[in-house]
Formats: sequence, C-alpha cells, structure tokens
Amino acid sequence: MYYCMGRQTVRLERIETVEMENGNETSEAQENPYLVQQIVLEFFLLVLIIVGNVAVLIVIISEGKRSRMNFYIKNLAVADLLCGVFYVIPRIVFLFNNGFFGGNILCKIQEYLKVKFGIYGSNTIMVAVSIDRLFLLLAPMGSLVARGKRPLVVCILCWLLAAVISISGPIVFSYDGKKKHALLTSTDGLRYGTFPLLLSHMTIYFTIIFVGVFVIPTLIIMGCYFTIAYIIWKVSHSSEGRQESNVLNPPQHSSLSNNSQTDSDFGSTITKAKMKTIKMTFVIAIAFVVCWSPYMIVNILSVYDYKMTTNKFFGIFIGSLLPLNSVVNPLIYAAFSVRVCRQFRSKLRRKLSASRSSRRTENVCL
Repeated sequence: MYYCMGRQTVRLERIETVEMENGNETSEAQENPYLVQQIVLEFFLLVLIIVGNVAVLIVIISEGKRSRMNFYIKNLAVADLLCGVFYVIPRIVFLFNNGFFGGNILCKIQEYLKVKFGIYGSNTIMVAVSIDRLFLLLAPMGSLVARGKRPLVVCILCWLLAAVISISGPIVFSYDGKKKHALLTSTDGLRYGTFPLLLSHMTIYFTIIFVGVFVIPTLIIMGCYFTIAYIIWKVSHSSEGRQESNVLNPPQHSSLSNNSQTDSDFGSTITKAKMKTIKMTFVIAIAFVVCWSPYMIVNILSVYDYKMTTNKFFGIFIGSLLPLNSVVNPLIYAAFSVRVCRQFRSKLRRKLSASRSSRRTENVCL
C-alpha cells in the first residue's frame, strides 16, 4: 500500500488499523516508535523555516535595493515559507492526530498545496535563477535592457508551472475514511484515487515525479553552473595569457588589439555580474541537490522494490528532512550578505533607540 503522509510516500506492507501479531494487538501508532522525536524535529524545522525566510524578506525589503537577484531571492523565500505552512504544519497535525480527518475534498486541497505548490515553486525558481546567472554572462547588455521585465515574467511562469504540475496531486490521491490517510492505490489495483492505478501505473507515476522534480532540475542547474565556471575560467585564463604577452611584446594598434579590448570588456562584465551572487546561488544549488537526494533516492528505490537494509529510525525521518532545503536557503543568504544584515541591524537599533527616546520625552512632558 502506498500512503501519502504529508507527501512522505514510502512503500509499506498492508497495515490495518488494528491487527493481530503473535496474539498481541499492535496499533498503527506503535509502528512509529520515534513519534515524539519526529514531532519535535518537524516543529523545529517549522520554526527555522518561518523565522529564517521572514527575516530574509524583511532584510531585502528594508534594504530597498531593487535588483533582479533580490527579486528572485524574495520569490524563493516565499516558496520556502509556503513549504513550511503547507507541508510541515499538516505533517505535524497528522502526527498529533495519528491520521487525517478532513474528508476527501480537504484532502485533495491539501495534496495540491502541500509539497506541490511550495516545493515545486521553489524548484522552478531555483532553475530560473541558475539560467538567469548564465544569461547574465552570455548576454550582459540584453540582461540590462530586460532588467525590469524579465525577472517578473520568469517568476510568474515559474509559479504557473508549479500550479499546473500540482494538479497531479488531487487527481491521483484520494481520502480513505478507514485508514485516515491520503492513498494513491492499493497493491491489488483497487480504485482509491480518482483514476484506477495499477502497481505498474504507480511505478510510472513516481518515476515521472522523480525525473521531473529532481533529475531534470538538477541537470539544468548543474549544467548552468558548469557553463558559468567554464566561461569564468576561459576569460581569466585568456586575460592571464594576454598580460604575459603584453610584458614580452607591447601591444600595437591593430585588429588584434581590438579583439583583446573586447575580451577585457567581457572580463569586466563578469566582475559587474557580481561573482558574489554567482557563488551564493551556486551554494544554494548544491544545497538543493544535497537536501533532496536522500528523500528522492530512497523513495524511488522503494517504488522499485529495492530491498534496503536501513533501520527504522532512518526510514521514518527521511521524509522529515525533505523541507531541509527551505531551512538552509536563508542561512546561505545570511552567510553571503553579512554587510546587508549588519546594515539592517544598525537600522533596527537606530529605530529602537529613536522610539525609546521619543517615549522618554513624552514621559518628561507628562
């Protein structure tokens, strides 16, 4: 049976609400001996997601700097917040109640909003940021012309794409009143979802999710940053060689000097493209791959009935680490924006001191 516990989809043996094992009754709650620890972990992740991403939004908005990178980071922070609200909170409620009691309609709405809209939105924006950094190097003048329009259009397309992909959740998953779960289908092909899905159909479905949500974004992101690294290496290598040749042979006015001038302009464009933002987005991309790999790999292996010799602790907590990427992104932004964070803290201190001084003067007047 495939259960969707807050979008933690793992292959389990058929479990009844109460079954007999060796003459003893074991409830489904007893299948998770780490229930309290899991709830604590989920709540801890929720606090980190909300605090971290709200802080990122406040810092960027208070800075008042309208750049394309800040616009993408704001959308990424909003997507991470949606992940915390629509994914982590329902999981905590599910673990507290040991089931879902909202009925079929609310179940489908939750399946649409849960991982899909927040996490799919985060994935598409990550891909858009990687392509934008590459486009910034390949066509710097075009990026300056489209500075105001392109990020807005790209982010709108990202959210629309996430909204369209999310429709698969309500279609495939449905509520089962006996199990108090959102179920995909059963191993014997019974119709639990909107459409009857056999085991082979389920394998196809989860394979498409694995490829579309994890493999393709990872390949695009890594391809963009490998290309960026190659461009930077090529420009730096050519500039070093040109400096050595200039020392040995002073440059003369010719077409070759014009070409070298073009290369130097391109090299200065890389500097203007802010290597710091490229490094920051590269680290965010690496964090995306690292945070998503355990869940997606274990999930796809379980779908194909790969017998993994993992302990129950690892199997239970692997789904809880899916929103870890939403925790790491604000930390990466803070690490690469120390100056901005210091300026925000100084502004906040000045405002607090000004409010305190105004209160003191009011008290003196009274």
